[in-house]
Amino acid sequence: METITSARLGEALEVDPSQVRKDFAAIGLMGMSRIGYDACEVCSTIRRVVGFDLSYPAALVGAGMLGSAILGYTEFERYGFRVVAAFDRDPFKVGRRIGGRTIMPSTELGGFVEKHHIPLAILTTPAEAAQELTDTLVAAGVAAIWNFTSVRLTVPPGVLVRNERFTAGLAEIAYHLSRPELSEAAHAPTSRMT
Repeated sequence: METITSARLGEALEVDPSQVRKDFAAIGLMGMSRIGYDACEVCSTIRRVVGFDLSYPAALVGAGMLGSAILGYTEFERYGFRVVAAFDRDPFKVGRRIGGRTIMPSTELGGFVEKHHIPLAILTTPAEAAQELTDTLVAAGVAAIWNFTSVRLTVPPGVLVRNERFTAGLAEIAYHLSRPELSEAAHAPTSRMT
């Protein structure tokens, strides 16, 4: 599709088309009456505004099952995120290649992050190691930590921690599944009044 209208976007997003036009105007997108917006320009402008047009090297800390899965997931690169190094404290993992990266010892984490100016760390370690490794990362200069551990990390102002809580997602699913009336309502056919 070459163009997209605010009406079509509003319908897809379940928002009023006037809100789409206001939001687009706020980021510098101008449409043409009865034609809409250039679809390529919409995509590239949103990528630029969100920051997906830049490159963000990341260090993965913890090459267990979750860390290994993240190393194997290539879609992050579409959004500018590249895992450039992976670390673990397990001597049986150090030196192995996972997802195209050789696992380095955690003892080299701070020096590597500092030397290569790594702004992002992805933390998938056991809970007991999380805060100590976070302190190492902060001292080395990371600006953001994507935290997959169950620990509430303490960081200084200016360092962003994005917590991913699998248990919160599981709680939502369990709540939905434990209430048959919710499941039935989601699958019930909609009736129209004539």
